[in-house]
Amino acid sequence: MLLADCGTQWSKVRDTREPTPRIVETRVLLQNPDLHFDLATGHLGRGRTDRYENELVALATGSLALVAEEDFAVVDVGARDTKYCAFEGRKVAEMDWNQSCGATTGFTLDLLGRYYDLDYAVLEPADKAINVTCGVFGIERIFDAVIQGGTPEDAVAQFVRGVARNVHSFAGRPERLYLSGGLCLNRCFVRSLELYTEAVPLGREVLLRGLEEMAER
Repeated sequence: MLLADCGTQWSKVRDTREPTPRIVETRVLLQNPDLHFDLATGHLGRGRTDRYENELVALATGSLALVAEEDFAVVDVGARDTKYCAFEGRKVAEMDWNQSCGATTGFTLDLLGRYYDLDYAVLEPADKAINVTCGVFGIERIFDAVIQGGTPEDAVAQFVRGVARNVHSFAGRPERLYLSGGLCLNRCFVRSLELYTEAVPLGREVLLRGLEEMAER
């Protein structure tokens, strides 16, 4: 069985006959017009699968498989959107989905890292946050800070902290927050999030794990 979480920027693909999933750029995946999945989720999974599952459902199912707590919150920060689930007694108590603003998504951080040639693995969290109420306006504030003599490293770190604060607020400001998605690998983001909550990265394959659970039912 072929399973896939087809994100905007990255896709996670699992052939159940193989021990580990593959992570590939979605633009590369889409170059194969004949590629078809048995079970898929994600923006670009529609039309390429026999069975499509909602991303929030996949996130909730995967989270329950990975987290043993009765009450917890998880947020998935993707390239173009942010998804949130809260559980009480291992039942979904709340769900939310932000698809309208880059102020809480990963693609903006990726663009900034590429533009300024920054390594988020060594970039330290900032001592203050840029108020990122809009991704575009936040980028303008970075440019302004650099023009005024600030370093790109400091300005981008403040932006990252602002995004982390937004993500924590979006998830209802829990004392512990499980993190799903590619930003689990962004050390600067995770450490910035830890300034607001106990951040527990689950990795970037949580939705794929949810599909695996569904496929076994």
